[in-house]
Amino acid sequence: MKQKTIKILSSLVGIVFLVSGIGKAIIAYEFSQTLVQYGFEAFRFLAPAIIIFEIALGLALFFGIRQRLMSLISLGFVFVLSVVLLYGVLFMNVTDCGCFGHFSFLNTSPTFTYLRNLILIYVLLCIILNSDNSCRMTELDETIVAFSILCVACFVTGYTFKESNNETTQYITTGKSVSVTVENTALGDLLTFSKDSTYLVFAFTYSCPHCFNSIENLKQYERLEIVDKVIAITFPADNITTKNFHDVFQPNFEIVNYLPEQLFRLTNRFPVSYYIKNNTIKMEIRGMLPSGYLLQRELAKIGN
Repeated sequence: MKQKTIKILSSLVGIVFLVSGIGKAIIAYEFSQTLVQYGFEAFRFLAPAIIIFEIALGLALFFGIRQRLMSLISLGFVFVLSVVLLYGVLFMNVTDCGCFGHFSFLNTSPTFTYLRNLILIYVLLCIILNSDNSCRMTELDETIVAFSILCVACFVTGYTFKESNNETTQYITTGKSVSVTVENTALGDLLTFSKDSTYLVFAFTYSCPHCFNSIENLKQYERLEIVDKVIAITFPADNITTKNFHDVFQPNFEIVNYLPEQLFRLTNRFPVSYYIKNNTIKMEIRGMLPSGYLLQRELAKIGN
């Protein structure tokens, strides 16, 4: 195989890695929440490292830096991600790996994701087997461009991960007043509400500490007649996780499970709650829920 062809293939794979990494960098916190689907909270903190590593590989492949070595590392990276996705599909009901992050139109079903990964593995093997062993000198302008892109990627990843993460505590005691008909939101595709009742919909995950800190307050809302009904919505979890949650918190509210792609149409940040009256979302509460007393005070401020 000609070296020119190898260079083109390497650049194409590099572009795929770059688009994937940049898409994740734009919404780093949301990507970290996608990793939580796999059942391990620690995965969330690996999100920035995964993003920067992927972008660095993409730059190395695009500019042909240590082509054979970088292709070998990329091969291992794609293989590991494929194994992790397989685990998620088989045991955690994962249907969307969030591979391209913000560029959601590029995300595909697990079947097409594996097809894409197989193509990447084949191309990377071709590069490994056909590239020469010589290490070409990287041009100065290529080094400057690659380093600049990597610096920007590091900044964006850190900013979107930390900034969005901080928002989980932004509304601890206050809510964001809104007035949107349920039918005009993704929530209308998930639940049906009665026009003459009030609801508190609580979106959470089984691995979110802010969610856990909200449960006792959530349990007050029906008891204190702040709302007529509390509904919690979340991803499916394994039997052990679900049992532990019920044993510890003993929820007195309904819990409805949705597939990740269904819930992500509503939100990528957890917890987030919606106060609903007259079939209209009157308040959105991001982060830990306030006590029943504080919520009543906030509702009085907005006339609900």
